[in-house]
Amino acid sequence: MANIELDGVNKKIKVDSGDLTLDVPGDIVLDADGGDVVFADGGTNLLKVTNSSSDVVLQPQVDTKDIVFKQYDGTVVATVEDNATFNIPTDKLAINGTAVTATAAELNLIDGGTARGTTAIADGDGVLINDAGTMRQTTVETLKTYIGGFDVSSITGATALAVTPASSDEAVISDAGTLKRIDFKHLRNNPSFLVKLSGDQNISHNTVTKITWDSEIQDSNAAFGSNKFTVPTGEDGVYMFMCGLELDGIDNAESVDLYWYKNGSNIEFGSVKFYQSADNQLSRNVSSVCLNLAADDYIEVYVAQNEGGTIPIESDVAFFAGFKMFTA
Repeated sequence: MANIELDGVNKKIKVDSGDLTLDVPGDIVLDADGGDVVFADGGTNLLKVTNSSSDVVLQPQVDTKDIVFKQYDGTVVATVEDNATFNIPTDKLAINGTAVTATAAELNLIDGGTARGTTAIADGDGVLINDAGTMRQTTVETLKTYIGGFDVSSITGATALAVTPASSDEAVISDAGTLKRIDFKHLRNNPSFLVKLSGDQNISHNTVTKITWDSEIQDSNAAFGSNKFTVPTGEDGVYMFMCGLELDGIDNAESVDLYWYKNGSNIEFGSVKFYQSADNQLSRNVSSVCLNLAADDYIEVYVAQNEGGTIPIESDVAFFAGFKMFTA
């Protein structure tokens, strides 16, 4: 039979063999006014439970040792390690019954503190995404490719455009250092037009006559009408115009005059006179003019001849064309 000794001098209850069981009908209360309850083994303190302003502090008393939480069968469910890490084994963490399946590497992504927007982002930087309920890491470059953003380094020209660009096709330009998309139609020489005569037009002797172009071949901006080209709103700039025509039966020293009219008046600039040096000649005449125009300015072509009677402009070769070269 074991003996129980009360050691008043050393303030101990000592049992000389076996275990000591405290079996009471009520609760067992350890009341230490010093604030510490210490668990020891063979004189070596192992764990101290401390009152810190009514906070309960569990603190190991042997350096480099851990606090280990186990199930009844000995399975470790958590460890407070010596390096201050609270380590939970894989698949052992759940919130409200739902397992948290993120890996340690994934959880380590969420440690950026409170600072935001102060660090430059690089293609290789990681981004945390939810992949059908599983947290995964991807790169900024992968995310950028998926979203469809681009920068100068993305323009590789790897895919060739096998056909002429459509008006709605887009090109990339740098607007004061900022990359922007622009419809290809803005890179063409538009507005542009080409018109002809559907039939011969008679020109009276010594009469300045407006040519009545009535057959449109092309009119990009619907800017040609009533025998004239009108600059559309927002299309101010420098334009090139060309005109070609043919009159038959012009005699020696007789002439054909081709006039450019701007806003209803002869501008002289670009107008030409063609003289013949023999009788009954075919006068084939071409003129071009370059003009700086504003919105609503309009251009017409007039012709005159002094052959002595009425002669026609041959419709099969007559044309009037023009296009915008650039914005002034």
